[in-house]
Amino acid sequence: MKKVKDFITRDLTSVTEDTPLKEVAELLSIRELIGIPVVNKKNEVTGWISETDIIASIFPEKVKIENPDVIHLMNISQVVKKLTQVGQAMVRDYMIKDVYFVDEDTPASYVVELMLHKDFKRVPVVRNKRLVGIVDRSSLSRILLEEGSMD
Repeated sequence: MKKVKDFITRDLTSVTEDTPLKEVAELLSIRELIGIPVVNKKNEVTGWISETDIIASIFPEKVKIENPDVIHLMNISQVVKKLTQVGQAMVRDYMIKDVYFVDEDTPASYVVELMLHKDFKRVPVVRNKRLVGIVDRSSLSRILLEEGSMD
């Protein structure tokens, strides 16, 4: 049976709760990521921050769809003001604190179920609570195609 350690990406890209959101947005863009783990000084996973969290912090309930062909946003000065405020905010203010993670010996089939049921695209992998990598949908897909199964 395949386990997470068979297809883990040993990517330790992470941020701390004190990282400004502006830096997170830049990191996500540069690394072409959709989200990254938040860790403490011991490299233990304490949260998750994604591009969706950042966008929601800028436009919480500000997008109204009155007509499917027209989307109205708040006026541009409000957007600029909000971008400035959010850019200076810290990860701790917007991160998801209830994070799912798996360890290296977790069966691949469990990770597939988790990703499908929770609509996750990336899941942190830990050893003794410390971040050791990431498992993502593309890795799972590659293994499935190469091996033909999770067994």
